[in-house]
Amino acid sequence: MKILFKYTMVLICLLIGFVLLYPFSNNVYACGGGGSSPDGITLKLQGVNNLAEAIKLKAVLQKNEAIKCANINPDRTEICISTLCPGAITEEQIIEAIQDAGFDASLPDYLTFKIDNVMNDSDVEKLKQTLDELPGVLTNNIDLKTREVTIHYYEGWIRFAKKIIKALEDNEFRVNIPLDTITFETEGMVEVEAHDVRAYLLGVFGVVSSDVNTDTGEVKVCFYRGWTSKEKLIKTIEERGNTRIKQELVVKKIP
Repeated sequence: MKILFKYTMVLICLLIGFVLLYPFSNNVYACGGGGSSPDGITLKLQGVNNLAEAIKLKAVLQKNEAIKCANINPDRTEICISTLCPGAITEEQIIEAIQDAGFDASLPDYLTFKIDNVMNDSDVEKLKQTLDELPGVLTNNIDLKTREVTIHYYEGWIRFAKKIIKALEDNEFRVNIPLDTITFETEGMVEVEAHDVRAYLLGVFGVVSSDVNTDTGEVKVCFYRGWTSKEKLIKTIEERGNTRIKQELVVKKIP
């Protein structure tokens, strides 16, 4: 009986150890939260070469009281930071913390566009401040010579391209971004589906306006050039309209 009890206790201890250790190693990649939530942000990650370094980075970040959780994906190319609440820590501070730990990170997407009235260093500083105050936006470069601005952004935080445009215009910057209008011919949809298509197209980052003609089955979309893709538009139309794109009719580029 003593031998049986001894082996039983050993087995229980092993099982408890497995239960405690397995979630720790697994949670390097998933521990709740999510990049699409208002208090989470996904960053591109570089320099994390193995599991040990991923565990080290996770531990360093979670010492910060503003960070609830750090999720590193299995191939160690992305990290999702779940924060205590929106505004508790900025994306720039998160990137700096990752760099201090010996790795590198950046916001996942970027855009380049022109501002017509950037004339001097004072304008550059004001423009950078305006952009960097937006959630999920970091200024990468401002070229006074070409007046081109490059920003890194995270769509999960900024949500709508119009927020960027409005912030710039509110601060008296003249944004120069060409518009494209594309018209698709579909197999048709009822008004309820058309309503959904209009609404969801406006939710696509970079879309300015959308219209659906249920009589002709045509869907017209206006968007900032380079800020979205034809594939995203087609996917939204087909999924929300329960239809298929028959052919692309017209692509109108506005200089």
